[in-house]
Amino acid sequence: MLDKNTSCVDLDNVGDLMDPSRLRVQKETPNTTESLTPELRAVVADFVESYKHKYNVDSPQERANDFASSVLNKFDFPYDIKNYLDKATARKFKQKGFKRALSFIELRSGQVAQAFSMLPESWDKVDTEYKRARLADELAGRARMHLADAVKNGLSPFELLMEINKYVGLSMWVPAFEHSAELKDGDAAYKYILNRSIDDVFWLRTINTAVIIAFESARRAAGMVSPHVSPYASFNNRQWFKERQKRQAEWVEKMALESDEGETLDLKDVRNASIANPANRRHELMARIRGCQEYADSVGFVALFVTLTAPGKYHRLKKRGKYFIENQNWNGAPPVMAHRWISAVWEKFRSAVGRETKKRPALDYFGMRVVEPHVDGTPHWHAVFFVAPAHVDGFTKMLVSYQTKYDCNELYTEDGRRKERAIKARVDIKKIDRNKGDAVAYIAKYISKNIDGFELEGLNDLDAKKVNLVDSIVNVTSWSRAYCFRQFQFQKTPSVTVWRELRRIKVAHEAVWFEKIRASADCGCFASYFDFMGGYQTPQSRRPVYTSYTLTENKYQENVKIIDGLLGFFDDDGDMENVQVFTREKVWKMVKKGVEAVADTVVGSVSGLGALVSEGSDESRFPRSSVNNCTQIENDENKEVECRFTKHLRPNVLAGITHDEYAEELFNGFKWI
Repeated sequence: MLDKNTSCVDLDNVGDLMDPSRLRVQKETPNTTESLTPELRAVVADFVESYKHKYNVDSPQERANDFASSVLNKFDFPYDIKNYLDKATARKFKQKGFKRALSFIELRSGQVAQAFSMLPESWDKVDTEYKRARLADELAGRARMHLADAVKNGLSPFELLMEINKYVGLSMWVPAFEHSAELKDGDAAYKYILNRSIDDVFWLRTINTAVIIAFESARRAAGMVSPHVSPYASFNNRQWFKERQKRQAEWVEKMALESDEGETLDLKDVRNASIANPANRRHELMARIRGCQEYADSVGFVALFVTLTAPGKYHRLKKRGKYFIENQNWNGAPPVMAHRWISAVWEKFRSAVGRETKKRPALDYFGMRVVEPHVDGTPHWHAVFFVAPAHVDGFTKMLVSYQTKYDCNELYTEDGRRKERAIKARVDIKKIDRNKGDAVAYIAKYISKNIDGFELEGLNDLDAKKVNLVDSIVNVTSWSRAYCFRQFQFQKTPSVTVWRELRRIKVAHEAVWFEKIRASADCGCFASYFDFMGGYQTPQSRRPVYTSYTLTENKYQENVKIIDGLLGFFDDDGDMENVQVFTREKVWKMVKKGVEAVADTVVGSVSGLGALVSEGSDESRFPRSSVNNCTQIENDENKEVECRFTKHLRPNVLAGITHDEYAEELFNGFKWI
């Protein structure tokens, strides 16, 4: 007896079915080559033509390798990317066939080209340190030349800036300068921009930042950042970071700090005693989050563990079961764009919960967040927030609402039903169970994972089980350095700068209220420091102790603030008590060990920058440190190597003449020397 689903055959018509002259219905197959670019289509045609006589002679492996090489030779990519795509295309050709290999190489090559399109210059002009230094010198020289011509023609400061931007492309390398059109001729900011545009050190730093981001984004687009190749960051980026650390260590070994009183400190010892030491950085972060937990317990706040992720279009890979596969919806955006999306949504949420409305008060919360990568290099946030019990529901609902408000097509089905798993992947909020642990225990792993891997032996990534956390520390750190991410940030807590300055004071103060704050910071009790500084309800501008600054002029003739101590105030029933403590009375300068004169060659003015770059020495690269009070080069009025435009921008010159005299002297009587 036949099953009802079994198809029956009419035995009387078997002969007709077997007739070779009977018309057969042909199944149409899509023509993959129609979607290819003309150049790639020509490459495929040449490959097929060259192999039509020896198709059965070469092995499938040889045909796959030849096909991949013939296609990739037509693309202008760096060697490491081309080599990886060569092997990946050959493997795809052997496993999936000709059409799949064509689709693969077309997609990957387009995404790599999109990543390199972020650079104003072609990648082959900036792929080595020597080329980048030459380009920086060329752009600075081009800016000087057009600046001289523009000044001779009597252009206004705004027109000067636009003229340089036209021929140098300043706004393409530094997008922040696109807003320079809002400046007026009377604004002082334009001269700082002009001074930077003729500084080859500034150009070199700007070019290096853009090149590192573009190259790492291109390697990520090519597939070189994945759990089975190199998680979090590419192998080349890892090697770049290790080489950078090696150079910095060698430079630190050569340098020392010398005070104006003749005291000398080894720079290596200073570095190891500061937060530049990963262990000290981890200790400080753990002390601060432990203090937040203790303070939250004292005021009865509830701890929430939050995970925020960007929409699926920013992820190159997606997880299916135990494996990661290509995300067909990826838009080719670099990790920087994903981080900007999360930051933009958080800014809107933070602004909303801080406003008091007719229906609800402003929500009280504080905590910290950590930025770390997925295995494909896409950033996401882990955070611990302490929220008032009455505000937990409102905080949770508003955060979910803002996180799912934008790019919400992937969160709902066609008939409007919610995709709960997709929403949970976008934003996940858990109330921390104190029976299982506190907020410090939840966030400790993410702090250690992003610094030095302390006590993470034997632990693997939650998404990619084969990725060991200790082995991937260098990858995570190199990822954050390449994209310039701020890995750790506290929310609505007292200033850590004030905390560090208070710990520099070793003598008790006569003001009791100030001494309580100083003693709490000195003993490392962040909870007491949090409480004495006004708690969670006091804004930063109204806290009792804040930093004091002195103004100094940097090498771009721009007045910048330098911390010199602390200021404090205390209102005792209308009787205001003020306190000022200087914490940086000594002036330190960088010197080379055994050579006193090196301190006089510290970068200080635009006129002395070209020699430092041309020499190519590591001594001209100084770290950003709070103890690095570098001396500046004295401008020699008798030397005629300095640009007179820069000299006219000095404050001492501006103070002695009127605006009209200044304009006449600068724009009419200017001569380039």
